[in-house]
Amino acid sequence: MKQPIVRRLAALASLAACLVWLRPARAAVPEPQAEAAEPAVADTSRFLPRWLHLHAAAGLGWLASPEWMRKFYQAGQGYELGFEVRPGNTFRLRLNGEYQGLPVVTDAKYTYVYMTPGGIPIRDTLVVEERGNGWIGSARLEANWSLAPQLWVLAGLGRGYLETGLQSQHPSGVYSSSFIIDFPGSSGWTWDATVGTSYEFALFGPRLSAEVRTNYLMRNRDRMQTWSIRLGWGGN
Repeated sequence: MKQPIVRRLAALASLAACLVWLRPARAAVPEPQAEAAEPAVADTSRFLPRWLHLHAAAGLGWLASPEWMRKFYQAGQGYELGFEVRPGNTFRLRLNGEYQGLPVVTDAKYTYVYMTPGGIPIRDTLVVEERGNGWIGSARLEANWSLAPQLWVLAGLGRGYLETGLQSQHPSGVYSSSFIIDFPGSSGWTWDATVGTSYEFALFGPRLSAEVRTNYLMRNRDRMQTWSIRLGWGGN
């Protein structure tokens, strides 16, 4: 009696083992595919090449010499705009355009001597009252060197135009014909050399600079010197 039962149990065990062996393997759950990388968005915050930077400054300037011309002008506003390249951390090269206003406010007397037809010298006085606007416009190539992490010195040379804002006078006397006095020098083209220093600092993000410079206007007939103090912006 026991043998048939044993045989049946052995057969059932064998059948169960076969079913487990033949059970199909479950398919692996596919992993979600990685999202395709989005294409890089072009930087539209700059319209210049990354190696080229804008530079600008504004402030106050005045004529320092010659002394006899200085009293004819008041301090005026000055503006500067240009491009800058930075080959290294301690050197920069700029191409700048500059405008410096020279307001004319003068009441002056000039004494001059002329000869009568008979050869007698006559002394006369010319009174000049002028209100106008002189200006200097120039373009320069400038180099900047770093003396310290935030302290720079600069030097440059360019070409400019001086407008004195004053008209030539045409006095005439009883014995003389009209003649021209260039007061206080004629307008015209001039060489413009500059030297100065600037200190950079950050204010709410932008790179700013406090600048002091002097310009030398070199003309054939005279030399002029101006000083200016400006607040600059160094661009991106």
